[in-house]
Amino acid sequence: MAAVYNPQGGSSPETALYGVLKYSSQNIGDEIQSIAAMRFLPKIDYYCHRERLDAFHPGESRAESKVKLIMNAWWMWQPRHFPPSEYIDPLLISMHLRHGELESFARPEVLEYLRMHGPVGCRDMSTQRFLAEHDVPAYFSGCLTLTLQGNPEFRRKKGNDWVLCVDLPENMVREIKKRTERPVFSVSRMLSAAFTSDSGRMELAKIMLALYHNAHCVVTPRLHVALPCTAFGTPVCVIKTGSRNGRFDGMTDFFNEFGKKEFIENPKIYNFDNPPENPCRHLEMRENLIARCKEFTGYDNPAPIFDSGWEPLIALINLLHADYKADRNVINKMLYFAAKDEMADVLYKKSSLKYSKFDCPF
Repeated sequence: MAAVYNPQGGSSPETALYGVLKYSSQNIGDEIQSIAAMRFLPKIDYYCHRERLDAFHPGESRAESKVKLIMNAWWMWQPRHFPPSEYIDPLLISMHLRHGELESFARPEVLEYLRMHGPVGCRDMSTQRFLAEHDVPAYFSGCLTLTLQGNPEFRRKKGNDWVLCVDLPENMVREIKKRTERPVFSVSRMLSAAFTSDSGRMELAKIMLALYHNAHCVVTPRLHVALPCTAFGTPVCVIKTGSRNGRFDGMTDFFNEFGKKEFIENPKIYNFDNPPENPCRHLEMRENLIARCKEFTGYDNPAPIFDSGWEPLIALINLLHADYKADRNVINKMLYFAAKDEMADVLYKKSSLKYSKFDCPF
């Protein structure tokens, strides 16, 4: 049963309009952010594209309305499209400002918008420091994916006997296979460009979350993976690789973490058969996130995101079939993500060499 809270003087959940962020990226971690926000939405009236919020309009019949939008996300590929339009009623929470575009977020109109709708909940302390330096009221909220609700019965029924590696180099996956008798699977979270519908991309994110949820343990360098695992209570081993640009600031105490070199050189650094529990230092932050989002939308559904009888494999097959029926849209979208030299090579082979699909080497 969903718990409902109506702010005094505000619209009821039944009459207000609600939106959720959508994306065109390859990173399924973006959609996972939206699934976390859906917990606090009694309905979804609009899918609002993160990269084009400045052009958002609810339609002529609702031109006098505003759409409540939880703006938890990584901001963004094209900051020139920020701030959002006047038709967005925002909750600025769990926001990360892109490290390479901070100058764009220091524009006067952006800072004015953030001050007007603040205080800004920052996913990391690096973002909080930047905003504080520009006199924007801000606090460290953490990531909204910490509010994801697991289902122990779903885990029990589906099993959790494997080790899941997400976006790990192959040499590290091979090393992990030497350290455990359990099955070790390697996947990437860079998936969603192949799927065209908003609901389909969300379903794919749910399937990925099921893998994180049911794994015996997860090994990854990705924050988008580590935090949902933390929320579910799935033991997660985070490997430090490359530059993080402040994205992890304030959250490294939430999981067990090791440097790449020490992980490779010390075979006993992590026990994959009996993995240590996560530190659970995120629980107070989780409750604060829930309270703020619930107050903003007037709604909270704390039910698990997986029903005990849900079948991820069936969901995936149905998803693939649905996008197959719209395969031209899939092809068109994938072309946007293709490298120019690859497209030129394919065009040459099809046009000049008269290659067909039966000549493809894959």
